[in-house]
Amino acid sequence: MRRGYMIKLIFLLTGAQVLRRRWYWLAIVGVALLILSASMLYDIGSDGLLSVPLDVLACFFVVEGVVQLFFALTKEMLIDWLTLLKAAGFLFIAFLIFNIPGDNNDVSAALFGLAFMLDGLFRISAAWVLRGVRWRKHCFTGVIEVTLSILIISNWPFHHHIAVPLCFALMLLSIGTNLLQMARQATLLKDDSSVTALPLFKAAGLRRWHSCHYSHPPFPETCVASPLLVHIWTPAGSCQVRERYRLLDRYIAAIDQQGVISTGHAAMEADEGLYISHYPRNQIDRDSGNFRAVLRSGKHNDDAGRFLPSLASEVADWCSPDKQVEFKYYNLVALQNYWRNYSSDSTYNLTARNCSSTVIQALDVAMEGILAQQAYAGIRLIIDPNFWLLGVVRGRAEEMTWTPGLVLDYVRLLKRVLEPQSSQLWPQRLWQGLRLRHALRQQKRLPSSGIVK
Repeated sequence: MRRGYMIKLIFLLTGAQVLRRRWYWLAIVGVALLILSASMLYDIGSDGLLSVPLDVLACFFVVEGVVQLFFALTKEMLIDWLTLLKAAGFLFIAFLIFNIPGDNNDVSAALFGLAFMLDGLFRISAAWVLRGVRWRKHCFTGVIEVTLSILIISNWPFHHHIAVPLCFALMLLSIGTNLLQMARQATLLKDDSSVTALPLFKAAGLRRWHSCHYSHPPFPETCVASPLLVHIWTPAGSCQVRERYRLLDRYIAAIDQQGVISTGHAAMEADEGLYISHYPRNQIDRDSGNFRAVLRSGKHNDDAGRFLPSLASEVADWCSPDKQVEFKYYNLVALQNYWRNYSSDSTYNLTARNCSSTVIQALDVAMEGILAQQAYAGIRLIIDPNFWLLGVVRGRAEEMTWTPGLVLDYVRLLKRVLEPQSSQLWPQRLWQGLRLRHALRQQKRLPSSGIVK
């Protein structure tokens, strides 16, 4: 369900120049996936099941899930909840894929159907509330997902034991088709154009705000003098909340002591005094009575906006950010060219063109092509669990809207993808975790030394 966003991220991190030169690899991989998908569908249709290849895939998910679980429980003797969530996700996927004798895949089919239903209902509700330019299409897609979930759970027209293989075959079919379309579009890119000029990027978001009319030079080989800083004011961290609701406070909004809704804020700071922070010119009334009305992304909710000059002035007027993520390597010239074009229009929309979406679009420009010089970058991304989570976060944000909480999750995962650990092989990671646990236990056993005065 998030395949399109993963393809988009691979294109973004490898850059337009690489795609334009190696478009034929996209076509080759697309054809290979179509052939594999057709073979799986034929195998399913001939004997009604496909177990061995998927069981082998499930074994890899089990190994990765166990390793991630170990790391989540041993990282500095504290629980790393994000890693723990990844471990649970890998083990859950393995459970769904395994062909367990005697259950006819009833449990996995029911869970698959429930996942499709929840995703479809979320898609429909988000599209109906926000009313983006393609909200009818998203509603239609959600209806298809809900219908498919009912068919899977009801055991008709196909049996439970082929539900999971069929979903994988259809997923490969969709990815292969998208890659063939992207291969054709990549040939139209120019030397100084951005990958965001592709229709895949232009169609993203609630409104068609993407501007690709700027010169995008290749990614520099050396780092910039000052790092790129993404500043986050989370909703709960930017006000005195009246009541705590963890998920709402983290990702959507928090209510302060006066009953006013705070959505937080996101900004970006780069070298040579470049500061990106988008605000409405006049404060939007966000009390709980009319907040739902201003969520619509249509032009009737557009407001005059303003761009703040610096972090110091923003902190003086409000408060300091409670979260910050740093990137050492980025394309400063491309970011400056893009920002001169983007900042000519200061229109603000709470859901379609807010502070968070502005920061993410600028971050896309700054990071485009960062992996262009790395061999087999696409393969490395596919086997990185953080990259899969990155696609999930981006998919949810672009189907709904970017919020400071989602921006924080996205930039943290992006940093893990771009600056991975020294070794990604699970045996070495497991060994490193064992050594870390042993060292921490030894440190705890040592008597604490103190100086008595």
